[in-house]
Amino acid sequence: MKKYILILPLIALLSVACNNKSFDTQVGQTLPAWSEGCLDIHFINSGKGECCFYILPDGTTLLVDAGEVIDKNKGVAQRPNRETRPYITYTKYIKHFLPNGAEAIDYCLPTHLHTDHIGSSVNVSGVAPAGYRKSGLTAIYDQIAYKHILDRAYPTYTEDSVTPKLEGQLSKDWATFVTWGVNEGKFTAERFTPGKEQIVLLNNADKYDNFSVFNICANGFAWGKDNAGNGMLIGGKPYRGGNPASCGFHLKYGKFDYVACGDVSWTSQDMTAFYFRDYIGNNALDVCKTNHHLAHNGWGKMMRTFNFDPQVVLSHSFASNKPYPEPLAYILPRIKAFFATNIHPDIAAEHKELIDQITDYGGHLVLRVAPGGNKFYVYMLDDGDFEYRVKSIHGPYTSR
Repeated sequence: MKKYILILPLIALLSVACNNKSFDTQVGQTLPAWSEGCLDIHFINSGKGECCFYILPDGTTLLVDAGEVIDKNKGVAQRPNRETRPYITYTKYIKHFLPNGAEAIDYCLPTHLHTDHIGSSVNVSGVAPAGYRKSGLTAIYDQIAYKHILDRAYPTYTEDSVTPKLEGQLSKDWATFVTWGVNEGKFTAERFTPGKEQIVLLNNADKYDNFSVFNICANGFAWGKDNAGNGMLIGGKPYRGGNPASCGFHLKYGKFDYVACGDVSWTSQDMTAFYFRDYIGNNALDVCKTNHHLAHNGWGKMMRTFNFDPQVVLSHSFASNKPYPEPLAYILPRIKAFFATNIHPDIAAEHKELIDQITDYGGHLVLRVAPGGNKFYVYMLDDGDFEYRVKSIHGPYTSR
């Protein structure tokens, strides 16, 4: 494993970060809390699913996914230990980094309803009086409330002309949970729709008018432009409603651009490439989360055709066969840095020369963007306990 560890002097750190104390840290110290103006994206590592926690520049919060996979020891080791359920790992982490004064998560967005993104029916912590089983996202809610839900199928949760069939062990439980919460006034909900900006700053939007979150894809549709340059939906309903139906978005903060599209794959992934071409352009993307944990279908043909190489790639990896060597070998020479929450020991041994080219892996990942969006860092945090100590510091990277 190749690590580039950068520990800048305090003066340099403060200069880069506009005197923001969130960047005043060293290896071995607990990562400082988010502060006003920063954008934080946390890849929380339980070893058993994806879970990303966002703190936007004004303190608005967003939780994307919270998986709990039962893999019969085929995946990486559970973190921080086998006794701590993944939803507890996510909950402790989020509570630690929630902005001061926050008691709930503003937005909750499951990209799709597979076990590694919302929870498993064979790893439940009980059944709620409303009838839904508690795992992943539904279990976290008992500890930290959500204010607003966005998903790909609300309010009907039935297959129709634009909504593929729901897939996932807890898909019906999720529908029950959301319907119960809305009916009881616990939170609000709406369908995630490509072409809209449904995630907005709630605390001080006027101060950060250079920040936006734009919906790229959902339900097998993606946003692009027609021949006249007008925005339009492209594609159509995939043959099934799992990975290809994932929700995805483009987050922009000044010059900084970040894209995350769940587990989009195959044709639906290639359709998202038109959004990159039409709205971001070549050599403009700064950070990208890998699609489908960089499986064999995780970096599509159209994406390669348009050559929109990001500076930095982040991957939630936990299975015994991901990331796949072929797309990883294609990506690594084209970018500045690649980070993964985990690499399975079998992959590391079988493809040692390739894995040694990865910048860093093995822990929680934190992408922290400086106020204004011109600079950003990537931190690797120790996932062996609940201290969140910094293992390595990477950057600063300059937004394009």
